[in-house]
Amino acid sequence: MDSKLLAICSQCVAIFICANAPTAIAAQTNSSVADLGDLVKSFLIPASAVPSWNLGGHPAVRWESSAPRPAGADLVKDGLPMSRTGAVQITVDGQVTHRSDANQPGLWNVTLAGTSASPLEFRFSMDRQGDIGIEQPDALKAAGFKVKALCKSGEISSGTSLYEIGAAGYRPAVLAHEWSSGSAGTWVALTFAYTKQRAAKLKCE
Repeated sequence: MDSKLLAICSQCVAIFICANAPTAIAAQTNSSVADLGDLVKSFLIPASAVPSWNLGGHPAVRWESSAPRPAGADLVKDGLPMSRTGAVQITVDGQVTHRSDANQPGLWNVTLAGTSASPLEFRFSMDRQGDIGIEQPDALKAAGFKVKALCKSGEISSGTSLYEIGAAGYRPAVLAHEWSSGSAGTWVALTFAYTKQRAAKLKCE
């Protein structure tokens, strides 16, 4: 009788584990990607806070370091001597923004740049060209952000448009939406300036 009871209990444990396995896997998968709106909010400065190198704390961002490091030559030349860099997979409405040649989800390079005191801007740039679908400013607007066009490029194959981005509870930022299209698809970079001084360096082209 005891052996039968033990067998029944073992079966119940196995059924419980199997029934809960998909939930665990789904949770792990969800933490490896970032919805565009949630990701941007993790980089915006809260209205009652000051800029911090801890911005961008979304769990999907794979940072190369936990603290800022001396930036590359291009950033230094642009007045941004310190930076944190990493990568992230971004989704819009649950769909990845682009894919690699092997049909794997594409990545976005992440840069948080500024001085030793604080970051001044953050930037997302695609790791390759692809079919990006909805434009990112429109995706942010659909996600509940206030998006005000400051200057829209009249170019088709490549250009840069400027927007003011706002979200409840956060300080506004100026977004430079840069794109370049070709036979392989479209490449996009999104630069968000925290200060008026940095925003003045963003050009509409």
